[in-house]
Amino acid sequence: MATSMMKQLVMFAGAALALQTGCATTKPAPQLCQKDADFNVRSAPAPDVWFALLLHGYDKERNVVPRPAVDCSGAPVVWQDPVQDECREAGPPSEPLPPAEKLTEEDLVMVTTQARERLVWVITRRYTNGEGVGPVARVLTTETGFSVEALGTLRALPLRAQLRMERVAGTEVLVAEGDACTTDASEEQVCRRAVRIMPLRSHRFFGEAVSSNDKACLGAAWFPLSRELSFTLPSGLRRTYELASTVSFKADGITVQEQVQVTDSDPKQPAVAPRLYRRAQDHRELTVQDNVLQGSAPSLWVRMIEQQLLAGAKPLPEQEVLPRTPPSVTKEAAPKTASGAKP
Repeated sequence: MATSMMKQLVMFAGAALALQTGCATTKPAPQLCQKDADFNVRSAPAPDVWFALLLHGYDKERNVVPRPAVDCSGAPVVWQDPVQDECREAGPPSEPLPPAEKLTEEDLVMVTTQARERLVWVITRRYTNGEGVGPVARVLTTETGFSVEALGTLRALPLRAQLRMERVAGTEVLVAEGDACTTDASEEQVCRRAVRIMPLRSHRFFGEAVSSNDKACLGAAWFPLSRELSFTLPSGLRRTYELASTVSFKADGITVQEQVQVTDSDPKQPAVAPRLYRRAQDHRELTVQDNVLQGSAPSLWVRMIEQQLLAGAKPLPEQEVLPRTPPSVTKEAAPKTASGAKP
């Protein structure tokens, strides 16, 4: 009898230990930042609600952010693209502009991805090439307020911005698209679009570079959908490269399709139309692995530009772009949302 009871006690103890072990290994999703809000605020949050949620030390009364900016988790809002001596292709050329004195509606990009879930990007600084940088988050609306489920720093083009999530090889990827527009008032304005990709790993968005199979850096995960660059050839002719590309997402990878057209013109004969010199197209595959974005090859654009530079051509400055979106939203207007999504 005593032996039977002892066996039962051992079985109960083992079951209890198993339950404790199971509870210990089940890790709930971390809530990086939270903010309580009443029903009215949850239904129609104003821009300063998002500023206060994502930025540590945000002063709502003065509408200013401490410098340097820090996100709500305490991480500094910083970004570093690959430089020329580190990668086959450096990040987009630009210089930071002085920080704005106050945040406005134009510093908020928001899109509703599904019921009770939004992607929110607060821009704390701008660059000369039209890009902006600031904290980006996936935010859930809860019964009591807002909860940040994923967080990082995004640098992208905020003009007509679109944010979305894609799933590639089991990993979620943040995709940010936006425009940069030329400032030459004497000609029709030209806008060029670019895509930035950031994998989501352990509830953080990471600005990773694209690496080759042998771990060499190929360039930033930044993909212009259109681009133009001109050279002065040793002969005096002007050679112009025009890029058109697409970025598509599949279950097992990302495909970047590039088409480049090359034309020659004579600056001494501006009335003569440019002559087609060459057309080329290629594609490359990107895979999202555990800790790296891996590319099958350098971009076609980089390979063709490198050949032209080796031949002694001198690049001309690319067209200037607007440093930031014109302030067109009034105080009474709702904050802009990507793709026309409702806040």
